[in-house]
Amino acid sequence: MMARISVNDIVVDVVDDATLLDAARLAGAEVPTLCYLKETGALTSCMICVVKDVATGKLLPSCAARVSDGIAIVTDDAEVREARRAILVMLLDEHAGDCDAPCSSTCPAGLDIPRMLRYVAAGDVDAAACIAQRDLVFPETLGRICSAPCERVCRRAQYDAPIAIRNTHAAFTNRFPQQEIPVSGKAVAVVGAGLAGLSAAYVLARLGHACRVFEKQGRACESLRALPTDTLPPEILDGEIESIRALGVAVEFDSEVTPEALLNLHDAVIVACDMAVEPNLRIVAAEEVPMYVRAVANGKRAAQHVDALLRGQPATTARPFNSKRGALASEEASRFAVERLHAAPSSEAARCLHCDCLKRVSCKLRQYATEYGLGPHVKRTMPRPALEALERFDNVVYEPGKCIKCGVCVAITCAAGVEPGMTFTGRGLDSRVRPALGATLEQGLGRVAADCVRACPTSALAFLNVEETS
Repeated sequence: MMARISVNDIVVDVVDDATLLDAARLAGAEVPTLCYLKETGALTSCMICVVKDVATGKLLPSCAARVSDGIAIVTDDAEVREARRAILVMLLDEHAGDCDAPCSSTCPAGLDIPRMLRYVAAGDVDAAACIAQRDLVFPETLGRICSAPCERVCRRAQYDAPIAIRNTHAAFTNRFPQQEIPVSGKAVAVVGAGLAGLSAAYVLARLGHACRVFEKQGRACESLRALPTDTLPPEILDGEIESIRALGVAVEFDSEVTPEALLNLHDAVIVACDMAVEPNLRIVAAEEVPMYVRAVANGKRAAQHVDALLRGQPATTARPFNSKRGALASEEASRFAVERLHAAPSSEAARCLHCDCLKRVSCKLRQYATEYGLGPHVKRTMPRPALEALERFDNVVYEPGKCIKCGVCVAITCAAGVEPGMTFTGRGLDSRVRPALGATLEQGLGRVAADCVRACPTSALAFLNVEETS
């Protein structure tokens, strides 16, 4: 038997035992799910998959509600979205974890510090250096003059001393492999050869745009050259400028130009100096500020804005949602450090506690929090749950604070006949997902551990050696 239903005014025919989620997907509608797996069926623990019955106005869990002939549903209107937002806020109220490590989220240029340090600790300095140049553009220079806001929030300081992040990227020299860059056919002019202007040129060139920098002084980064040479040796700054020019960026010195005139020969202009300009969608500002790493960030941001403009895409300044664990209470510090704190680290990089999320790209909770406009952060309506120690066996790690109690791992281990498997303990806010009968994590997940990790919608269950990059 078949049922004919309407999904967002699109009529589809489905088998009469199908769910509303099946029908929505058949109609091409995207419906978010956190606790649903086709293999285990509906668990209805998260309710984020709600859709609206047009006739009654009721919100229904689409993963469990069955179709009926003639029903009409809406999968995405203001009421549905608000219901999903409310569900996400409740889930995030109980979430104790960082999407990005405090050091990375504090760095204005967004240096992926934990990943860089992981590569250094593993001996792959070339890979670490590539990350540093991609994110900082001037890793050696900033390694000598940056105010290092990242080190001020490093959680390692709660145990002994912060990681020497700035010194780490200061040591990366001539390790940047040349890569084939696609040519876009677009040309961009940059006015100002300071850190902001040259950073913008670097990003634009890496994106395939022809880029020319105009500087009224006789040298680039003239203000930095006033610093003592023992603080910033000129050859380090000049070497990094040359690495940008090696990408095909042309730099013209002693050039007095106006952005309006440059638009006659270029598709867009970035103004990275103190120059007044007339409002124009094709002219973008990149403020050169005294905080050096922020000047780099401003240049990168302007370049990404121009790139979107040239490709006909909407320019956005929205940042991905970033859950923040916040400061650790004194009694939480030892629990946080379990499996993270090394008594005798082999290197400075090995001292990193790796506060970042192991699924920061694939985490559905983060994806939906971003999609449903919860901003870069969400204000908690209740105190953050106390931090619990992570558990680990082999390459699998379980962080209870990131678990949303969806029950997916419980269902998978039950379906596979794993004994004792995973189960729920406690009630209400004290409810937890744990290995049953006091078993170890290895015993609880058993032979389907990898399946549980891959199915987990957050990074509560994750692989330690899998790098996710945005």
